[in-house]
Amino acid sequence: MSVAKALTTWDCEQQVSELTAELIRIPSENPPGDMREIAAIINDHLKRIGLTTERLESKPGMLNVIGKLDAGEGPTLVLNGHMDVVPAGERDRWSWDPFGGALEDGYVLGRGASDMKGGLAALLVALARVATFDDLRGSILFMAVPDEETGGEFGTRFLLEKDYTGDACLIAEPSGQNPTIGQKGNLWLNATTRGVSAHGSLSPLVGENAIRRMNAVIETIYSVWEEAWPLPDSARELIEHTQALLKTENLVAPGKVLGRVTVNVGKVYGGEKVNMVPSRCEAEFDLRIPIGLSTDDVLRELERRINDRFPEGVKIGPKTPPNEANYTDPDHHFVQRVLSAIREVTGKASEPMLQWASSDARFFRYRSIPTVQFGPAEMDGIHGYDERVKVEDLGAAARIYTLLMHDFLAAGRSAE
Repeated sequence: MSVAKALTTWDCEQQVSELTAELIRIPSENPPGDMREIAAIINDHLKRIGLTTERLESKPGMLNVIGKLDAGEGPTLVLNGHMDVVPAGERDRWSWDPFGGALEDGYVLGRGASDMKGGLAALLVALARVATFDDLRGSILFMAVPDEETGGEFGTRFLLEKDYTGDACLIAEPSGQNPTIGQKGNLWLNATTRGVSAHGSLSPLVGENAIRRMNAVIETIYSVWEEAWPLPDSARELIEHTQALLKTENLVAPGKVLGRVTVNVGKVYGGEKVNMVPSRCEAEFDLRIPIGLSTDDVLRELERRINDRFPEGVKIGPKTPPNEANYTDPDHHFVQRVLSAIREVTGKASEPMLQWASSDARFFRYRSIPTVQFGPAEMDGIHGYDERVKVEDLGAAARIYTLLMHDFLAAGRSAE
């Protein structure tokens, strides 16, 4: 009996949903980023199924868990997922306990259900099944990382710099039926405006208000959203393909942003006292850059617009090193293997698409490692309230991961 056929009768939903719930009950919020408890559970699970494990602490509390299944000489498939979740926020805005891990009406409920403890649980259950196969050749390198939600410096990037790598990578990030093969870049900016302090009772006749100047700077930076940036044909085709897929899922806003530079001013702070004209104001901006456009191009255009409007008293520059947009060729063999596994298990169409946000996938793609993201998800609750994931989708993901691992390693085929 083929592996694909055998998987159709594999009843794994209860196992995956219970493990997802167990992981949700560990509040691994980042910040603060303490992953010790959840790392211990994942490490123990990997040991129980026969993998060799390592734990690497990149900074206090930020543990990376490595598991390796070695089946001799052959290609290496990297499986990657993050243990951290964004903060739950205001508890009274949840319809259920965000860290309760409840199972109700065919869903697992709680922070991280979709992003991405459900994906992690499905990977772990799939690994347990694959570890029993005797026809593999090659290796699987499993990474559970601590800080995807805060940039990946102490997780995926840290591990790649230590040469934990492979021939292809699957990340169990939430995706729905269509896996993501590329993502926008990001450019985080700081802006500073300066004014002239004076007594507040004399404003606006005396002094120059740095906060009012920042208001104008914000509008200037937001103006890049309106720009129709010229993009290469290859990028435009991928963007339009993704937009068509998103339209069928009624995800209008994500489709609209793919070919545009998006802008969000996330923090503004300035002034000394309410009765003083503020002499300084600072703001932080998050810009996302479409594939086919560089962060340098956008930064130069912003500097030109700022300098034209504010010849003095304003300074802008990157808050952190920018990340360039990136993607894996949709025709790559590994992408096609992932699509094939999804279609075989679900019996539904599946096509590669772009991601409108960013993730740790960029670190692999910057090293020319073909990388695909696919994971169980209810997209509405990600980074919001009432996050959940379908038990049915968790089971399907575990079967898909199992089939993909077997297909990748059974014949010791190259990822090239």
